[in-house]
Amino acid sequence: MSESPSKTEFLITRRFAQPLARVWEAWSEADQFQKWWGPKGCRIDVQRFEFRPGGFLHYARNSPEGPAMWGRFAIRELVPRERLVWLNSFSNERCGIARAPFSEHCPLEIQNSVAFAQEGGATVVTLRARPFGEMDDERAYFEELHPSLDEGYGGTFDALAAHLK
Repeated sequence: MSESPSKTEFLITRRFAQPLARVWEAWSEADQFQKWWGPKGCRIDVQRFEFRPGGFLHYARNSPEGPAMWGRFAIRELVPRERLVWLNSFSNERCGIARAPFSEHCPLEIQNSVAFAQEGGATVVTLRARPFGEMDDERAYFEELHPSLDEGYGGTFDALAAHLK
């Protein structure tokens, strides 16, 4: 389920049948993370996995449709089993920030905040995304990107649900 409280913020919430400890492992362990993160049909190869405040996750997203696209998370906050905040961006092979290969108007960085909550034996994951340090044209681009974000994060969370089974 997704709904956006404002045009500048994207919001998606998903309930997983597994307990919080199991869902957290899937996010916090490199070998599990690379099995479910990313758009449907892509494979993630983790190059760097420093799961701590100030750490980086750096990966290549491989697809049969073209060359690898690189991405990175710069982790800003991490409270185990409660909250994860990172700046997400496209990157080069050396983990430097890069423009999205599909648009010069895509924000260079998007802040993602994920809250984890135990509800009975299940886990609710709520992800919020918004541009970070954006220019006006980048904000406008992001606001039009919501359907694509809904599809991308929806597919990623579908992959997480399948991985957790």
